[in-house]
Amino acid sequence: MTEEYENVLRQLIIQLIGDEDSAAYGISEDRVAKWKEKREIELKKHKGIQAENRLLYYSDFYDLKTIIFKNWELFLPILANKKRFEVFFDEVEKFRNTISHGRNLTSSQISLLSGIVADLKNLITIYHNKNETKEDYFIQLIRISDSLGNVWDKKNKPKNDPVLRVGDDYELIIEANDPKDRKISYSVKNLDKLKIVQDSNRIHLQITNELIGNSLLLFQAFTPDSDYKNSDTMSFSIDILPQ
Repeated sequence: MTEEYENVLRQLIIQLIGDEDSAAYGISEDRVAKWKEKREIELKKHKGIQAENRLLYYSDFYDLKTIIFKNWELFLPILANKKRFEVFFDEVEKFRNTISHGRNLTSSQISLLSGIVADLKNLITIYHNKNETKEDYFIQLIRISDSLGNVWDKKNKPKNDPVLRVGDDYELIIEANDPKDRKISYSVKNLDKLKIVQDSNRIHLQITNELIGNSLLLFQAFTPDSDYKNSDTMSFSIDILPQ
């Protein structure tokens, strides 16, 4: 649950400030340099395998509180009470340290941690409900990235289609958000035989002869248990060469 709390904060920061390397986080140049160093090490370690490229995901946990405090005017409408946020954040940090040292949380600590995570999500939900739009009800497919370093979102896409060969292993990560926090499933298909449906947002494609040529891939994120149709799609083409 500490990881869930951390991820919710990172997503909130990205939503309000952005995920570009040049985003105005209000962090010192030395800290940003450390993040970039960690990212470089991680990308080299996972060469040829899909790895997280967004700089914020290489920050330390305590950096998140610094970013939020440096930009408090942006977070105030959501988090409301600065001291309250700080107390809860510090509690989660203590729990993280306990777990990292190989100790188990007590049942009361687990209950408190669960409440803190739920409280953070609830604050975000309340904020959105005050400013209701379709984003408050329907899932959004936010971003797709692949193992070649390409990134697609609603506003941007690579200049050229990815080029692969038969026999290649191709990996993609689909990022989606459902405002009601429902279970999300993912699918990818083309006009021919390819169709994959799964709960994991990390999709592995084995490039076969059937995909040779220009293949249009249609991606979908959806909530299978919702009471109404709730899905979002994105598509792009890949070029497949013979072996």
